Amino acid sequence: MKKSSMIHPYIERTLRQIILKDLANKGRPRWDKPHTEAVVYWMKYLLKKINNPKLNPKVLITAAYAHDWGYANLFKQKNPITIDQARSQKDLHMKKGVEMIERLIYQRLSGYFTEPEVLRLTHLISVHDYINQLQDEDELLLMECDALGMLDTELVPPTLSPKENDYFIKTSILKKRLPRFIHPEAKKIAEKLIEKREQFYATIST
Repeated sequence: MKKSSMIHPYIERTLRQIILKDLANKGRPRWDKPHTEAVVYWMKYLLKKINNPKLNPKVLITAAYAHDWGYANLFKQKNPITIDQARSQKDLHMKKGVEMIERLIYQRLSGYFTEPEVLRLTHLISVHDYINQLQDEDELLLMECDALGMLDTELVPPTLSPKENDYFIKTSILKKRLPRFIHPEAKKIAEKLIEKREQFYATIST
């Protein structure tokens, strides 16, 4: 593995082959796979910008791939789901996600993670949507990347109606997530993505 790499190529190849395929075939339609790829993108970007040796890139990038894996098989594959439908399964998807990533690591990646790393990874997945309870820097960084992956209209074509999007921005982002951002770079990116998202919805509303 190159020194500049943040995660071993075999780990990432395995995560992509298994998790992304699962989310494409069994996740929330038109959402989980591109959203997950966007979260991974922003996680790698911010880890380089923040450059804090206390943050474990292998754990955080794996958490970015697996954070919503638990949504696989929770909904039918016909139409995009509503915010309320997703909210109803939040607790279950985190619990399922922990079980799924633990199984994957012990079956395919056991030589690449220490026990403390597995414990931290599963912890991050198990709490990532409990926004008000997050305290540690790695917990908050995953939350920031998750939010950026929700906002990014270029990496993730929006599936919400204009009315749902308005509710999502006001409640989930401006009221709940953005006030908990701790990294200035992440906040700056979020504000730009919100502007782009507003422009996107302005064009489809006219």
